[in-house]
Amino acid sequence: MIRQEWALLMVRLVVGSIFILHGSQKVFGWFGGPGLQGFANWTASLGVPTILGYLAAFAEFIGGIMIFFGIFPALGAAMIIPVMLGAVFLVHWKGGYFIQNNGFEYPFNLILLLVAIIIGGGGKFVFFEIFKK
Repeated sequence: MIRQEWALLMVRLVVGSIFILHGSQKVFGWFGGPGLQGFANWTASLGVPTILGYLAAFAEFIGGIMIFFGIFPALGAAMIIPVMLGAVFLVHWKGGYFIQNNGFEYPFNLILLLVAIIIGGGGKFVFFEIFKK
C-alpha cells in the first residue's frame, strides 16, 4: 500500500504544481501570464461572462494549492475540472486532439488526472492526515 500512497503524492504534486503555476499566470500575471483582468477580458472575447473568467483563474490557482498541499484535494480537483472542460470545448476542440495543432490533448489529460485524484483520494500524505498523528 505504501507504493500507492507515494504514487498518489506524486500525482498530486505534479498536477498541483501545474495549476498553481498556470493559475498564477492568470491571477497575478506571473511567468508571462495575462493577469486577472487580461484573462477575464480574453474569456469575455470567447463569449464567456467576465465573472466566469475571474472564477476560472482563482479556481486554477486555489485548486492547485489545495491539490499540491493535500488540503481537500478532491475538492480542489472538482473546482478545476469545469475550467478544463471549458478549455477543451471553447478553445482547443477545433484543433483536434494533438497539442501541436492547438488541440485538446493537454487539458483533456489534465482532466483525467484530476478525476484520478478524486477517485484515488489524496492518500496518506495529505495535510489533515499528517496532523492526526
